[in-house]
Amino acid sequence: MSASEHPDAWRLVDEGWGRRAADFATLAEPSNCREYVAVHRHLDVGAGTRLLDVACGSGLALELARACGATVAGIDASARLLAVARHRNPDADLAVGDMHHLPWDDGAFDVVTSFRGFWGTTPDALTEAWRVLAPAGRLGFTVWGHIKASEGAWALSPFRLASEPKVANQAAMVALGRPGAGEDLLDRTGFVHIRRVTIPMAWEFADPASYARGLASMGPSYEAIQTVGEDAFMEYAHEVASARVRDGLPLRATLDVVGYLADKPAAPPCSPSGFLAVPDTTEELQRSYEHDVETIGFVMNASRAWAHSPDVHDALFGLLDRVARSCSLTFRQRGILVTACASAHGDSYCSLAWGLKLATHSGPDVAAGVLRGDDTELDAKERALATWARRVAGDPNGTVAEDLDDLRAAGYDDAAILAITTFVALRIAYSTINGALGVHPDRELADAPRPVVDAVRWGRPIVQCT
Repeated sequence: MSASEHPDAWRLVDEGWGRRAADFATLAEPSNCREYVAVHRHLDVGAGTRLLDVACGSGLALELARACGATVAGIDASARLLAVARHRNPDADLAVGDMHHLPWDDGAFDVVTSFRGFWGTTPDALTEAWRVLAPAGRLGFTVWGHIKASEGAWALSPFRLASEPKVANQAAMVALGRPGAGEDLLDRTGFVHIRRVTIPMAWEFADPASYARGLASMGPSYEAIQTVGEDAFMEYAHEVASARVRDGLPLRATLDVVGYLADKPAAPPCSPSGFLAVPDTTEELQRSYEHDVETIGFVMNASRAWAHSPDVHDALFGLLDRVARSCSLTFRQRGILVTACASAHGDSYCSLAWGLKLATHSGPDVAAGVLRGDDTELDAKERALATWARRVAGDPNGTVAEDLDDLRAAGYDDAAILAITTFVALRIAYSTINGALGVHPDRELADAPRPVVDAVRWGRPIVQCT
C-alpha cells in the first residue's frame, strides 16, 4: 500500500501504536537506546546539529540527540505517542503528520534519522528526507535485518498471530533489510556515500509479564490482538517468554537490525560554466550560443565553459568529425562509442547528453543498455565498438593484441581501428576537460528518458541553477 494510493493511511497508525503510549515509552522503547546512540555516533550528532527524526514515536531518540547538543524536530503519525515526545522534549519542533509530506522547508536539517520508521512499503518517504536535508546533509535510518536468524527471534513470534494478509504486509515492510535493497533505494533517490552497518539491538524485560505488556504496546501486536483477542495474545506472549526465564537475569532478545548511512551531495557551484567565469559575450560567442539554441533548444553549460577558447573547441569537434568520417561511422555508431566511453570514464555530462541523442535515434533501451554496460540490444559490429571504447577509457595501457580481434571480425581494418581509437581518445579528452573544470550536466538533461537518467550514477550531478 503506497502513500499515493492511500494518502490518509498514516492516520491509522495511532490506533495501533498510540493506544498504549505510556507502556511503549517506559517498557518497550528504552531497549532501543543502543540503536539510537549507535546511529547518532555514526552521524556525528553534536552541538549545533539540526536534526529531524522521522517516525519519532515517544521521542527518546530526540532526547538523546538533545543531550549531545543537537537542535531537534520530529514527526509521527500517532498523536498519543507524540504527546509523550513533547513531554520529554518541550522545546522540540514536533508535528503530527505524514512522513511523505514533511512540514519543513527544503534544506532545513543537517541530519535526518528514522529508527525502523522507513519501510519497504513507504519508499517515497526517502524523497522527502532528501528534500529537507541541506546539501552535504547526512541520513541514517534502521530497518529489521535477518530476524529469523536472530537469537532473539522468539520475541517477535507473537506478531505472527495476526491475520495472513497482515503478516504478509509485515514481511513487505521489512524488505529493506535484504541485501542490496536499501542501497538500491538510496542510490535511486540520489544519495551518495551509501554504507550498510550493523546496529546493536537487544530487547530486555524484567519478567514475562513486563515483556507481554511491553510487546502489546506495539503496532504489529495490535494487528495480532485484532485477530486472536487480547487475552489469547497476552497468554501466548507470557508462555513464549516463560520458556526463556533465567535465574537472576532479565529476559534478553538479541535482534538483527541493519543501519543505512548516506549523504546528500554537496550543492554544485551555481555557475553554468563550472569553475570558470563566463566571459563577456562577443558577436562570435553570440553566434555560438544561438547555434546551440537552434540545434538543441538551449545554451549548453559546456559551451559557456569553452567560450574562453571557442576556436579550440571548434577545432576539436572538427577533428572528431573528420576522424568519424574517415572510418564511415554512422550517427548510431558514434552514439554507441561516446556513451560507452563516457560511462566507463565516469563522465555524467556526455553520458546524459549522448544517451539522450542515442535514445532519440534508437530508443531508450538501447541507450540505457550501453550506459549500463549491457550490449544485448546491439549487433555484433556495434558490440565490438562498445567493448573497445570501454577498454580504451578504462585502461588503455592494459589492452592486448587479441582485444582487436572483435573489431577485425566486424570488418574494421587497421586504419579504421586507428580512427575509432582516436575518436574515443578525443572524446575522453573532452570529457576530462569538462570534468576537471567542474562543468555540470545541463538541467534540461533531467528530461531525458527515465531509463537513461536512471542509468547514469556517476560523475557530476545535473546543475539546477539558472
